[in-house]
Amino acid sequence: MPQPDIHPIPLDPPATVAKARLAVFRAEPGSRLLFILPDQADNFAHLPRLKALRQAADDAGVQIGLVTRDKDIKYFAKKARIPVYRSEAAARRRWRWPKPEPPLPPPHKLRPAYIPAPPGGAAIQRAPAIVTKPDATVIWGEPRAKKDRSWLRGLVYVAFIGVIALIVLGVTWYLLPQATVIIVPARQTVISSVELAARTGIDEPDYLNMLVPARVVQARVEGYGTTPTTGLDDAPVGRATGVVTFINKTGREITVPQGTIVRTTFGENVRFRTLEEVVVPAGVGQQVQAKIEAVEPGLIGNVPALTINEIEGPLNISLRVSNPFNTEGGTVERVATVTQEDKDRLKNELLAQLQQQAYLKLGENLRPGEYIPPETVETFVLAETYDRFSGEHADELGLQLQLLARGLAVDLDGARELAERSLRESVPDDVYLLEETIQTGDPQFTLFGDEFVNFTMTARGEAIRPIEPGDVRDVLAGAPVDAAPQLLQDAFDLARPPVIIVEPSWIQTLPHLPSRIIVRVYKSPPADESLDN
Repeated sequence: MPQPDIHPIPLDPPATVAKARLAVFRAEPGSRLLFILPDQADNFAHLPRLKALRQAADDAGVQIGLVTRDKDIKYFAKKARIPVYRSEAAARRRWRWPKPEPPLPPPHKLRPAYIPAPPGGAAIQRAPAIVTKPDATVIWGEPRAKKDRSWLRGLVYVAFIGVIALIVLGVTWYLLPQATVIIVPARQTVISSVELAARTGIDEPDYLNMLVPARVVQARVEGYGTTPTTGLDDAPVGRATGVVTFINKTGREITVPQGTIVRTTFGENVRFRTLEEVVVPAGVGQQVQAKIEAVEPGLIGNVPALTINEIEGPLNISLRVSNPFNTEGGTVERVATVTQEDKDRLKNELLAQLQQQAYLKLGENLRPGEYIPPETVETFVLAETYDRFSGEHADELGLQLQLLARGLAVDLDGARELAERSLRESVPDDVYLLEETIQTGDPQFTLFGDEFVNFTMTARGEAIRPIEPGDVRDVLAGAPVDAAPQLLQDAFDLARPPVIIVEPSWIQTLPHLPSRIIVRVYKSPPADESLDN
């Protein structure tokens, strides 16, 4: 015949027998309920409650069992005929269900009837002979007179009451005290560092090979920048002016139009134009003067007298030209000039700005949990256009620059996951890691490549060594209140002195019964600091 399945029922703290009884009442007849008790289950260390739970299970036709390592609960559960297991697996391997206690047998004899004393004397019933028959009980006896010894009976009553009072006082002294003990285990810092590699082509973190995903991200940016020019140069400003004389070499009248070009014939040819139209009279040697202006501005137009002696064009055949005086008025001034240093400086400044913009734009393409190491970001100049040439006179230089930025996005969430897993596996079995204290540091990058990056990730957390309430009770049972804190500090590694509260307060000894000692183990100091007092 197949056995019914076992239904495990975890009880959340504070676990009480009332919760277990409620589950028994709701269960189907014939069910097997396995209550898994937490560390804080002091309510179960009580024999009358456990007997009531057993009686409820018998009434409902349900089999029950407990999973706990608390020595007190085991002791009382055995008295209540409730099986206790070390684990759920142990219960499934071998399920036990002790039979209930047999009921008290019905009485088969009747107490002898009381026969009043005869008038005028004190008499008691002699011990009767009792005969039991199938349908009735017959009592045989006869009264006899005895001497009045009521004072002795009163003395016995007083002695009996005194003994009972002493017993009650002793039992009260033994059972009345109750102690509450609050302890905080000491914490120890646990650190684990792992060497990781982020590579492209990986979809998820690989703990075995210590690899995390990475991917290449790109962004294109462009911008325009300007900078003042720093070069200086002499720039021609004023044009030189003067007077030339045209001399006729023919016998006819010759008209010299405005804008006729005349020039020097020594060294660098300096050209001048006439500012007005003049007519040279007919006849060889006839002369006329005309005003001239240098074609190019600057000092080049200042030439000595008698150096302008050639006419450009066909008039050079019919006329001669000469300047009787120096030409004057050609001037220069210092102006800003574009230099190569200006170009380099502007490019570096604009490049730095665009690189920062590119890094921010790369960040816009990141997925949650990703990070781009700045060392992996590369920029490539796609185009650069200056609005001035080197040596050109200008107060300002402009540059249009276009960049392509490329970086490696590393899955830092995956790296933290691997670091935290390494931290958990490094914790000894007898130490409990506090999950809320786990922290991971910033990655320390060591090696960079086009499609990979190596780095170190460190995780740290705090751990405590669990303290069993039963072990605390074993140490404190019957101990003096003054010596109890030192006993606990000698037996366990504590973060702070324990808090021990004994009720009533005038008792200077902790309860001898372990079940009368309530132990509370906190991961951190309780918020109610008034307990320290």
